[in-house]
Amino acid sequence: MDKFIQFLEDYLGTIECGWTNDDRGERLPVQIAKYSKGPYSGTKTFSTLGLNKVSLTSYVSGKQIWQELIFVSYSNIGNLNIPALLAQVSQMALDSRKAFLRGDVIGPNGPIFDDSNLEALYVTIPGYFPDSFDAFKVDDKKTIIMAWLIPITSKEAEFIRQNGWEEFEDKLEELDPDLIDIKRESII
Repeated sequence: MDKFIQFLEDYLGTIECGWTNDDRGERLPVQIAKYSKGPYSGTKTFSTLGLNKVSLTSYVSGKQIWQELIFVSYSNIGNLNIPALLAQVSQMALDSRKAFLRGDVIGPNGPIFDDSNLEALYVTIPGYFPDSFDAFKVDDKKTIIMAWLIPITSKEAEFIRQNGWEEFEDKLEELDPDLIDIKRESII
């Protein structure tokens, strides 16, 4: 078995299902996998698979970055549009050839989920997982970085743009909202 897949399954449980095509049968830019576990009981994790095959560039340092994206949800909400969301964000990275960095905000572009006020995605380290899940070393030249996409409100997105991601993460630590809850209220 591929060592990277084994790494993912060690933390996220076995792959339950995956997507290579969208609802119209068109090929997705990368595979999307759904795993049997999340960081807590009653949660599931989704990830991209294959985004790391393309070297992306840090718009800050100019360094090459290989990454995969993860998304965590409660098990009882099903798949919603999470696979399509991960595919869309992956396509953005592939089109720009730019990596998503900690503190990046994608959107807002309107509600991500029905009956939710979450309209943007915040990129950060996978903080609900052990630190050893942050990166997978392939060899001396390549390390795959795991980037966690957290749905946020437009107010939170604006706060990050005005005050910086460090201040936002300080607020997250202070207030400890449930970042997996797609119906959570804004902390701003």
